[in-house]
Amino acid sequence: MKEFKPEGNGRKLRELLHTTEQWNVDKKRKKTSIRYAKQRKRNAEERKKRIIAGFKKQGHLYLFPLVFIYFEILLRITGGTGIFRGFIYMLLLSIGLGLFFSGVASAFTRKVNRIISIIILFVTGILFITECLIKESFQVYMTFGAALKGAGGVVGGFAGELFRAVFTSIPIILLFLLPGILYTVFGKRKLPARRRQVTATIIVFVCAFLFTGIGAFLASHGKLKEKYKSQFEFNMATQNFGLLTSMRLSGTYAVFGNDKATDFVLANAKVNESEPKEGKEEEIDYGENVSDLDFAALSEAETDETLKAMHTYVNSLTPSKKNEYTGLFKGKNLILICAEAFSDAVIHEELTPTLYRLTHSGFYFSDFYQPTWGGSTSTGEYSFLTGLVPMDGIDTMQKNRDNLNYYTMGTQLMNQGYFSRAYHNGTYKFYDRHLTHQNLGYEQYIAQDNGLEDIAGASWIGDTVMFDKTMDTYIGQQPFSIYYMTVSGHCIYKEDDVKTDENLERVKAVLGDQYKDTTIYYYCYQMELEKALTLMIEKLTAAGIADDTVICMTSDHYPYGLAISKTYGNTEDYAADLYGHPIHKNWERDHNTWLLWSGCLENEYKDMVHEIPEPTYSLDMLPTLLNLFGIDYDSRLLVGRDVFSDTEPLVLWNNYSWMTEKGRYSSDTGEFEANEGVEADEAYIETIKNVVANKIKFSNQVLELDYYRILFGGS
Repeated sequence: MKEFKPEGNGRKLRELLHTTEQWNVDKKRKKTSIRYAKQRKRNAEERKKRIIAGFKKQGHLYLFPLVFIYFEILLRITGGTGIFRGFIYMLLLSIGLGLFFSGVASAFTRKVNRIISIIILFVTGILFITECLIKESFQVYMTFGAALKGAGGVVGGFAGELFRAVFTSIPIILLFLLPGILYTVFGKRKLPARRRQVTATIIVFVCAFLFTGIGAFLASHGKLKEKYKSQFEFNMATQNFGLLTSMRLSGTYAVFGNDKATDFVLANAKVNESEPKEGKEEEIDYGENVSDLDFAALSEAETDETLKAMHTYVNSLTPSKKNEYTGLFKGKNLILICAEAFSDAVIHEELTPTLYRLTHSGFYFSDFYQPTWGGSTSTGEYSFLTGLVPMDGIDTMQKNRDNLNYYTMGTQLMNQGYFSRAYHNGTYKFYDRHLTHQNLGYEQYIAQDNGLEDIAGASWIGDTVMFDKTMDTYIGQQPFSIYYMTVSGHCIYKEDDVKTDENLERVKAVLGDQYKDTTIYYYCYQMELEKALTLMIEKLTAAGIADDTVICMTSDHYPYGLAISKTYGNTEDYAADLYGHPIHKNWERDHNTWLLWSGCLENEYKDMVHEIPEPTYSLDMLPTLLNLFGIDYDSRLLVGRDVFSDTEPLVLWNNYSWMTEKGRYSSDTGEFEANEGVEADEAYIETIKNVVANKIKFSNQVLELDYYRILFGGS
């Protein structure tokens, strides 16, 4: 009998046994894997607990760096700066400052550290809230000193706008206060402010200085290095480096000075800031607008390095030449007007015929700018009256109140025996004008609550009544030198206002429906200025002195009350509506008018009247007037130019943007836009950048040093 071999079944059996064995192995592996997975999970949970425990223990260390970064980003969002502008600088410097405060708030007992932490969070939050409101209201960031000096006037004169700004910004205010609130409620348990050992505290301070040092090094050597040091300006620094760094730098430079800001760059400046215009031949030598001061000798004898640099700089400049317009207005009366929030957009041949007449039948400046200097009205007045660049917002005029304002028209004409007065139909203490304006060259400053109501017979009068009643007090006191700061053009522009009631029908009849309602209300407010000027011309003409009187007017700033702003209730960009285009650059925002008129320009001297198409700005007004009135002055000691001289046109902003006949340079982007058909090489651009920096430094040092008193003495 044949032996049975289960070939097929045996193979299956072996396969089954192998499968069973493999299954057992896999089962063991799976159990092991599950066991390991559970262990890994337990380990992860333990690590998480340790991290949380460590964070709870050390979390207070990260509190201030994170909160400061949060504050800076929130300010950039609310202020429209752009989150990533100079972001790395802001990040490093915020971490450094945050670590420093972390060190301070961990050096004492837990209770004291907690109190210090709460104070830091709330005080810092309030600082950011304040700057947020300032930016919302004035479209620029201001130093705290400037903001505080203007606060009294704002509260007293425009409490409604201040309340609106605070009320409409409650959500933003809460966001800035949120870290302080959360820490007060939960910080004691979640982020206890333990006292660190001395060694640990020292390490925290070392890290703080390390981050700050790296950030400061990169900022002072990178693309924005000038804005960090030599061209520091609070508003721009806040946008580029953050508010906390801007405040630190502002305080440091105020106490210890900024050496780089006083270094004049003269190597390229021998395309001197006063070169003859190309193609212009001098037929008659009228002489130069220059004093007999020997600045080379002054520099040689000076031991103070800052003064020495000033003398050297002035000596390096070429004086402007006198011309056929020198002395054209000699001996005439002068009325200077700074018109609140005025824009040349309202000049309309039919709607505002007086404004149109005075602008076009006098010298017509078709490319004029009143830069937004920061600091609202105060800096606009300063640039107009002193011919110098305002630098520190409202604080600029305050610093100037005890200086010798030697070259203002008020001072020069008062020295010639002119009857002089300054008037304002707002509160007399607003921006502390009662402490500053007589020092600008006026025997008396009269405004609401210090005498204007006695002259006008009423309180809170409009421009028309102010012009009418005050003219009666000086029209027979020739020659006279008068300054007006108007108020009727001030925002908010609304329907329920007497100026709107009086002018709305007329404005709509002429302009139709081409503008939005708020823009139309702005026109109604400016109609008050039109009526005031109409009355002024009528009274001058009736007195027979229109030909013997010069009217010079510009604005203090563009109508920022039309910009998008919760403070003024604007949800739309009414400024763009007024201008007919969006506003992206300085020159698009600040184009305005310079009204320079005298009756003699329509009669005796009408052949001399012409358009000035070159770029001009508010700093050109003073040297031009000095020349027209035949007053001896040194053109090297003023920043602007006599527009009738041979000096090349230059318009500058205190953020170091500028404009010439060849094009425009934006300091925000670092780009130069050449005019059509014009070429400008890098050497030219670099030269003008140095010229602009020199002029700004010079203006700042005139203010800080009381430079005119050093040169001319006296009071």
